Amino acid sequence: MTEKSKVMDLHAMALKHISPVMTRITDLVIERAHGANFWTTDGVKYIDFVSGVAVNAIGHTHPEVVEAIQKQAGELIHLGLNYGYFESTVRLAHKLAEITPGNLDTVFFSNSGAEAIEGAIKLARSATKRPNIIAFEGSFHGRTLGATSITASSSKYRKYYEPLVGGVYHVPYPYSLQLDVDSEEEATQYCLKRLRKLFDLQVDPSQVAAIIIEPVLGEGGYVPAPPAFLMELRAIADKYGILLIFDEIQTGFGRTGAMFAAEHSGVTPDILVMAKALSAGMPLGAIIARRELHDKWETGTHGSTFGGNPVSCAAALASIRVIEREKLVERSHTLGKRIVANLQEQIGDLPQIAEIRGLGMMIGIEFQGDAALTPAAAVAAIRTEALKHQLLVTSCGVYGQTIRLMLPLNIDEHVLNEGLSILVNAIHTVIERR
Repeated sequence: MTEKSKVMDLHAMALKHISPVMTRITDLVIERAHGANFWTTDGVKYIDFVSGVAVNAIGHTHPEVVEAIQKQAGELIHLGLNYGYFESTVRLAHKLAEITPGNLDTVFFSNSGAEAIEGAIKLARSATKRPNIIAFEGSFHGRTLGATSITASSSKYRKYYEPLVGGVYHVPYPYSLQLDVDSEEEATQYCLKRLRKLFDLQVDPSQVAAIIIEPVLGEGGYVPAPPAFLMELRAIADKYGILLIFDEIQTGFGRTGAMFAAEHSGVTPDILVMAKALSAGMPLGAIIARRELHDKWETGTHGSTFGGNPVSCAAALASIRVIEREKLVERSHTLGKRIVANLQEQIGDLPQIAEIRGLGMMIGIEFQGDAALTPAAAVAAIRTEALKHQLLVTSCGVYGQTIRLMLPLNIDEHVLNEGLSILVNAIHTVIERR
């Protein structure tokens, strides 16, 4: 079978047997990947600025992660955490207690970020004996039923699935460009006012179990929450006995130039949810909170067959070792600033660019419309143009108006520079031909 016929055969099988419900970004048939590159079955090499949607923080197939997976798979793949302790799982729980902010020290493992969000909602309700959850407009927390209920980045995620989980309220996220205010401070005050109004008009704070927020808005636009806003949320939560949950599924493990984004504001949540870069591509999510909070979660009321899988945990330990040893958190901080400055210099003066922003290597390029091209159309065209030149990028934003960059934290400089050059050229090409 030739490579071309193999690709056609796989395409035909995929179209027949894989559900079309999932959005398709490309129709590439990918054979292998390493570092910040992947290769299709027909031998074409691409640069990956998506990293499995911020999963591969140390790139594809890092040798130490591969070795850890292979070693663990040769010893124990699955038994079930109900039936015994596994070394990699216990050591990972211990390590997470070391590297997360504050005194968070007890972990529940799950299979994914969405599943961890579900668990965090259940933990908050169980521990407080309160029914209601407050989340934010523009937020994305996952596609399972509870996670969908608190997600508000697009109505498409809710379409046909209502009624969803009850007791969920949304308030605006402090995103200046979407709120049409002039400053971060104005956005902070406006959103706090809306939260207090929610307490006055719709839900008494004594009935709120938790406030959940992404410290950097992910799919909603790659927008950092102002530290002052997060600090005030902490004070409000403390005042009313509400638990504060940080969804760090996309921000954790160095993505923002800190091990966890909470560190930028100095705010420690009651519950921190993580996944994605936690385990370098293996399925794993986790909830970490204080022991006293976990002790209020009645035994047997929650669980997971595959949570804490020893192979996934071994991969996570190896990935964290690489991040720490190679000082990738620090590199994310410095390199991210350099990338943003580079982009500002090359495209920042284009009238179609609304803002170039970044916290560490969590970088967003937001577009604004003109008479000839909407922001979403511009972003879609730029993605297509970049892919023609073997660069994979993707978008975010409630209107699809932002290109988000999710580079491996250890990306080689020459690959980075080549990818940025392709991206900048793609932006100029699309804007100039509109």
